[in-house]
Amino acid sequence: MSKSRRLVYVSENLIREAMEVARSEGKSLGVFVEESIELALLAKRLGYRLKEAADLLAVTKANRILGGTFVPLNVFNFFIKVASKDKSRSLKERWYESGKLHGKYLKEKFEDPVEAFKEFLEASRWDLNEVEVKNEGDLIKLRCFSSVLTNEGTEALLKYVEGAFHGMGYETTRSDHMKGMIILDFKGLNVKNSP
Repeated sequence: MSKSRRLVYVSENLIREAMEVARSEGKSLGVFVEESIELALLAKRLGYRLKEAADLLAVTKANRILGGTFVPLNVFNFFIKVASKDKSRSLKERWYESGKLHGKYLKEKFEDPVEAFKEFLEASRWDLNEVEVKNEGDLIKLRCFSSVLTNEGTEALLKYVEGAFHGMGYETTRSDHMKGMIILDFKGLNVKNSP
């Protein structure tokens, strides 16, 4: 039993690019297009807009390239709590340095590294209920809220976020936090103060 077919108009540039990818994977254009549509529909069933799914995939890949891993929250919280008892500040410094590396990488790889970082925070295992980033002129305001983040986890996340923004070329102008809540404001280092 054969499937019925429909004619769909697609731009010539997309067809050329799709043909190259299909050929590199040893598939016909028809098979490649059908697989692509099936995956697009799967993303929609999972509750993602296509752009959102593509962005999530990009930041997940960036996390893997940078050595990131997903850890169950209770294990993560245990490690943070045990490591936080060491008063040498080395754990916070490691979170900061990790964030700085991630920020530099995102700045090089993404057209909008701040948006990519927001998407990364939303996709990562910090179990944040809300991540808000507002661009107000030369100021970027970041707010993170979590109902399950511990004090130690909040402090670790704060240092990681600060490091990421510093790696992207921003300086911290406000830093405030309490258990499960982070409020940070950043200003670009290349932005001059108004008179």
